[in-house]
Amino acid sequence: MQHTRTIATVLKVLLSCSLVMSVVSCGTNKSAQTPTLKSDAAVLVDVRSKLAAIAPIVQPLKMPLWWVSRDGYSIINDNSPGIEARFPGCVNNYANGPAWNVDATKIIAAVDSVMTQQGFKINTETNSSKSLDDTEFYDYIKAYYRDNTKAVLSISPDCGSTDPGPDPQMYYSTSFGYTTDYQKNYDAQSPFLYDLELKHAIVHVQKTSGDFRVLSINARRTGYAMIVQHVNGTWTQLWAGQDVISCTVRDTNKIPLSIAPDCV
Repeated sequence: MQHTRTIATVLKVLLSCSLVMSVVSCGTNKSAQTPTLKSDAAVLVDVRSKLAAIAPIVQPLKMPLWWVSRDGYSIINDNSPGIEARFPGCVNNYANGPAWNVDATKIIAAVDSVMTQQGFKINTETNSSKSLDDTEFYDYIKAYYRDNTKAVLSISPDCGSTDPGPDPQMYYSTSFGYTTDYQKNYDAQSPFLYDLELKHAIVHVQKTSGDFRVLSINARRTGYAMIVQHVNGTWTQLWAGQDVISCTVRDTNKIPLSIAPDCV
């Protein structure tokens, strides 16, 4: 009888210990769980807050977010949610460049701190500059991605202005934005890019008439128009340039007047 009681006591102790270990283990697992990441919109708010501590002017921006695909084609994501930071007085204060480098370095560090904390990775394969002196993309570009979201920080080296008037305020600008529409835009734009072998440029459809299209082709700082036709399943270039199409080219290719109303 004594032997049976002893076994029962041992079993109670073991069960008790097992229960305690289970509770402790569960508590540890809960505390070790990865914190919930913020939404893309909330991340944008955090980036704006960071930039507001650096730049005198920070404002909303519908950003044309440029993203280079793995196969080297450029996809534009128009009207992406974004912000713009401005540094006025660049004509006087930034004449020699060092001040711009200081502010740019602060901006990069600030955005990095938000993006890495929120689970974004840096796209170094096709979309990010190697340094502030890297002119591959003209601007300094740093690209981030998380799941289906793509985000871009763009820092322009140009002292300029988009303000109207005869004497606009000149400034350096930084833009940051994100998109979740990349795949949709890739599907719509890539057929033109592939068929016409357009790399290092983005494409917009300006006019449509049957199998004809007027395209706007833009590199980072320049652009031109192109008229194409869908022939045997492939987009084929009929004309390209920055001037008006010749009447001979238009008439020979039977390009509709709705596509090219003027000619020379």
